[in-house]
Amino acid sequence: MGTSIELTVGGVSLSYSKNHMGLDFGFLFQEGDESRRKLDGINYEYSAKHPELDSDLAENEAVFARPLARVLPRLALLGSSIEIARTEYEAVVAKALEMGSYSEPPEPTPALLSFEEYCALACRYPLSALKGDLVTEDEEAKGRLKADKDFDRLPWTDSSDDFWSEVSYFGARLAILSAESMLQIFGLNPENAAIDVLWEFGPLVNAGWESRELFQPSARRKQKILIATEGASDARIIKRALDILRPDVADFFNFVDVDERHHFWGTGNLVKFAEGLLRIDIQNKVIFVFDNDAEGVDAYRKLDALSLPPNMRSMLLPTMDEFCAFAARGPEGVIVSDINGRAAAIECYLDLNLPTYPPAQVLWSNYKKDIDAWHGALEFKETYQRHFYDQSAEDLRDGLYDASKLLKLRDALIEQAALVSSTS
Repeated sequence: MGTSIELTVGGVSLSYSKNHMGLDFGFLFQEGDESRRKLDGINYEYSAKHPELDSDLAENEAVFARPLARVLPRLALLGSSIEIARTEYEAVVAKALEMGSYSEPPEPTPALLSFEEYCALACRYPLSALKGDLVTEDEEAKGRLKADKDFDRLPWTDSSDDFWSEVSYFGARLAILSAESMLQIFGLNPENAAIDVLWEFGPLVNAGWESRELFQPSARRKQKILIATEGASDARIIKRALDILRPDVADFFNFVDVDERHHFWGTGNLVKFAEGLLRIDIQNKVIFVFDNDAEGVDAYRKLDALSLPPNMRSMLLPTMDEFCAFAARGPEGVIVSDINGRAAAIECYLDLNLPTYPPAQVLWSNYKKDIDAWHGALEFKETYQRHFYDQSAEDLRDGLYDASKLLKLRDALIEQAALVSSTS
């Protein structure tokens, strides 16, 4: 008889294996996502052999569960997208047309749904509204969906006639793409946001087919991205910003020496580090992050000239409107200047409004001939750093601390991470 393991969302099966783990979906989840749920169709043979188990534990199996809205950011970071789902759907359509039949009975054959029509059908019925009651008659099992003629315009697959309820019919006919792509499509309907994505591994473990240690949450090693920065303070600030302001994906990022001495301090050493990784043809995903100042721009251009492979990318801290008119002190006194690309190091992205300090300003220090720009640095930058570390997570999340520039930095980094994941 055997035991199955499924990845489901709202009762719709997205991936199925029997007597073995199948695809590893632990990366969709994080620590704290494990719970126990009463699942449909559980084989209770294990419970019968172990009467000493609490009845509630015997019937409620271990799963990883996470709302769809909190799964989608993890998929996006791995390069999953609606455009990839489109490509998959068009391949299924092409195969159906090649086979010459996509409905039962094969005649007449209405036009297949376009991808846009397919997405509209998938989002027409909120997952929470679909019935899961077992019905023996096929036509009755379809429930209200049997009146929707768009289901007749779907490509026919091997599992299209494997259903026993309204929700299983919905899944059998519509869930014809990869699990990642189906989650993207169901995520287009805001009403599905709170629906849990479940990886139902408990029955498989209890039946002895796989060990519990095999099922772990969090990003896998090959999915992680190394963030290499000019100094330890850059790494610490970016890491804390991700941990607090984007915790749903923070486990995808590793940092060089966040807590120890930084071995690649300065732009020159960071470029040398990148050159070394290129020579040994490292396969890990890496993003090199440079300050938005003259030295950072100079180093960024040098690294860009190296033609990085797809698993590596470099970026400058993002250009900010707030830096277009910033106080800067030089030989001619304090003048309002555009410090983008000249003096906007990581500390400039912190909250610069400190009541016991004068308005923030940078100090011009040296001229960078290669890029024809003066380099500068924020005065009292260590004070702004300490103020940032003194803030609680709640202060950063609730707006008591001005994290607006950090949010833009965070989004720019995640955008680069998604690009490196989709191309490597």
